[in-house]
Amino acid sequence: MKEIYLDNAATTPLDPEVLEVMLPWLKGGYGNASSVHTLGRQAKVRIEDVRDIFADFIGARSSEIYFTSGGTEADNFAVKGITFAKLGSGMLTSGARPHIISSAIEHSAIIDTLEYLKLRFAVDVTYLKSDRFGKIDPKDAEKAIRPETILITIMHSNNELGVINDTLPFARIAHNHNIPFFTDAVQSLGKVTLDVKQMECDAASFSGHKIYGPKGIGALFLKKDTLIDKFMHGGKQERDRRGGTENTAAIAGFGKAIELLKSRMKSDIEQYSKLRAQFVKAIGETFGSNVIFNSPGCGSGSGDVPYLPNIVSMSFNPESVKTDADTLLIKLDMKKIAVSSGSACTSGSVQPSHVLKAIGYDDRSARSSLRVSFGRGNTAADIDTLVETLKDIIS
Repeated sequence: MKEIYLDNAATTPLDPEVLEVMLPWLKGGYGNASSVHTLGRQAKVRIEDVRDIFADFIGARSSEIYFTSGGTEADNFAVKGITFAKLGSGMLTSGARPHIISSAIEHSAIIDTLEYLKLRFAVDVTYLKSDRFGKIDPKDAEKAIRPETILITIMHSNNELGVINDTLPFARIAHNHNIPFFTDAVQSLGKVTLDVKQMECDAASFSGHKIYGPKGIGALFLKKDTLIDKFMHGGKQERDRRGGTENTAAIAGFGKAIELLKSRMKSDIEQYSKLRAQFVKAIGETFGSNVIFNSPGCGSGSGDVPYLPNIVSMSFNPESVKTDADTLLIKLDMKKIAVSSGSACTSGSVQPSHVLKAIGYDDRSARSSLRVSFGRGNTAADIDTLVETLKDIIS
């Protein structure tokens, strides 16, 4: 039986061309980029070449790109680094508690970081609410600003719902109040055109394994002159802002993944869009009122809310469909079909998705949700198989 992988928002398979580029750096190109000998210089040149490639792809300067171990580190780097820099700058009045504005549908890498800052550094956090599709109103951000606000962070697109939030109005509101603006753009890379200059953001995070690159590599765009603390200590790498020996093989793979995006992104988006439309139509015809689409662009109700072409989140009516999402996942996996649910496994217990709860779902409804995300390797036949299998399981 053919394996069908439809969880590409979680991670994508490594492109064979990416692996081919990485292998020489894993086998023979083992030099430390900080070393002055030939092997070290070769690694340094490759790293800087990739920095140029990625900077060009997102409209940044090479000096504004910092390589990290992934999107989570990039998120931590931006949020903690900007916060600690503000705390240590003396810019806050004595006794004032620093304040950050974010949203309730952020990735856990942002939410958990903000909660840590609340607990350890008495930072106040305002979580903006969204509509039922995850759309956030910039006016709410402006209303939430205080004299002590030190950062606004709103994700560019949501990894569960696929909704895209135009971050430009948030950036302009932040800058009108002399506040830096950061956006988590991890899920957007490769699915929409990104230009950090046009977005007017001060920082943005990215990850390699969402674009058919390797795991363990990400990047932070940091606009020139943005006030930020050094994130990792112990070395002078990444212009003395992120210590640690660079992962040359992963960086080389990331660069190749970006190069492939340059030629394939248009066709990728067309393919994702066709598969998404086919899936939404087939699910609607098969399950009717027993399914609710959480993602915009799946029918009436979402208006003109923009969305990623590769993600569909849906919930089954728990009153009429008695099988919960976790059971569906197991039974689909037994049929060699991989999707994800609207729940997250934490310490052995299944917790309802904080994103689905933020858009108005109760625990029971949140636990009856599935997320399907399409990739380069998927076909129309995969969609037919998934829909028929869901029909059989639920019947």
